[in-house]
Amino acid sequence: MGNYDHLLHSSLEQLGLVFDEAQYSQLSRYIKELELWNPVYKLVGAVGDELITKHIVDSLSAVPTLVTLLDTYKNPIIADLGSGAGLPGIPLAIALKDYQFTLVERMGRRVGFLNNALVLCHLSDRVKVFDKDLSEVKGTFDLITFRAFHPLYDILDIVEPLLADDGVVCAYKGQEELLRAELEQVKKGCKTSWTDSLVDLSVPYLDAQRKLCILHKG
Repeated sequence: MGNYDHLLHSSLEQLGLVFDEAQYSQLSRYIKELELWNPVYKLVGAVGDELITKHIVDSLSAVPTLVTLLDTYKNPIIADLGSGAGLPGIPLAIALKDYQFTLVERMGRRVGFLNNALVLCHLSDRVKVFDKDLSEVKGTFDLITFRAFHPLYDILDIVEPLLADDGVVCAYKGQEELLRAELEQVKKGCKTSWTDSLVDLSVPYLDAQRKLCILHKG
């Protein structure tokens, strides 16, 4: 992975993740595509080591928690909503190589980037892109992720029909104080009902609070 070898190896080691050669190759191709197209499409607001830590490693930081959650399902289907540049969906699909993913993204240029990246990373066989608005998504998913997406109180009523009855939403969030305020707005303003729990995410080399907000129906 060139200039990022040490940073990535060290970060993955600290997260307790072991990638085989194929997974490293997939991650390398994805990072190269991000760096190639980011100046044109403005996919993420970071470059260099910041791109790796704030976006790639941050996305992967939830993998240990997600593995525990996914172990409770048989052949679970995962959706990444508002996938954008494929974050966290593509890094998660690389790490969780036994699962099917759907990346939901409505912006045409980002859809083009995602489809190209999936082909280059040899992920098209189990990761697909749904290039429609969230309200047009059909079917249900066992685990739904999103990151840098709408506030919870804006999105959960739309997400609820897409989540299997025993499914789980895993939202990547930042400061706990702001997240608690979001959850209060969910209780006050959402028609749907949710139970929540928070998991601390430790992102190597990132000096910022990160949380995974886990939500179940009811």
